[in-house]
Amino acid sequence: MPEQSYHHKNLKAQLIAQGLKLLDTEGYAGFSLRKAAKLCGVSQTAPYRHFQSKDDLIRAIAEQALDEFAASLRAAVAQYPGQPQAQLEEMGVAYIRFFVENPEYLRLFFLSDVRLRVRLFANDQEKRHNETYGILQSVIDRCAGEAAAADSRDRMLLYSWGLVHGIAALMVSGEVKNDERTLALAEQIVRGHTSLLGEKRSMQEKT
Repeated sequence: MPEQSYHHKNLKAQLIAQGLKLLDTEGYAGFSLRKAAKLCGVSQTAPYRHFQSKDDLIRAIAEQALDEFAASLRAAVAQYPGQPQAQLEEMGVAYIRFFVENPEYLRLFFLSDVRLRVRLFANDQEKRHNETYGILQSVIDRCAGEAAAADSRDRMLLYSWGLVHGIAALMVSGEVKNDERTLALAEQIVRGHTSLLGEKRSMQEKT
């Protein structure tokens, strides 16, 4: 049966989309270009127009995931220029919503096996990962203030990241209900957390 023109015109994007689903269910060992091609309804040789190996496709999946994640964080920060506490709040909410809406990405970033993580964050992917981490770091630095000690900033970063990541992981895993009510509660918690950080900063500035 000839390849469908829809798949032919959008094959690279389709391979990335279907490859993400395949990677999520099969893991690295069970992942292959042949299986991705089958999911896209194209011949086994068609993926080689865009990817030389399964690792090339995995890197492309990681690039797209990291770019989308970074874009969601930047959009949250951009809503409140010059207001670091509000930026941190929106970024925390965006973090949770992004992974709840894209659970495959959470598993890809944080629950993949060692071999996959090495491939994900090698070279360009590591740079992308560090840039995404840098968005959070820069907002934390502005929230903490120039006078804050490094230990204080690190504690704020670990606490903030641990809070939103923990909530997202609990929702994605089904340990807590994954619904709008839980998301609303999570938003209240995140905003309460950043308000507390703001109060601590004010106290530090007065002492």
